[in-house]
Amino acid sequence: MRAETYAVVNLAALNLIEAVTAAYYLTEEDAAARHEFRAREMLKKVATALGCEVAAIVPAGRSADDLKRTPQSAYPGLRLVPDGRME
Repeated sequence: MRAETYAVVNLAALNLIEAVTAAYYLTEEDAAARHEFRAREMLKKVATALGCEVAAIVPAGRSADDLKRTPQSAYPGLRLVPDGRME
């Protein structure tokens, strides 16, 4: 792993942990949603640095279009998908 990739992944992972922790312990819905959004953005940074992208897991019986209309906080899960730019 290149030093630049390591630095991006390391910082994004630390921010991801902080955002997820904050979202988990907050009871105010708006604040928790902001931290959840931050966590998703950090996960995207980690995925991009590792040559992947973040994709929503589509439950059986639902289409990708249904998921687009669903708020991000209601996603059942995410997965990392290689995007072909592996170093």
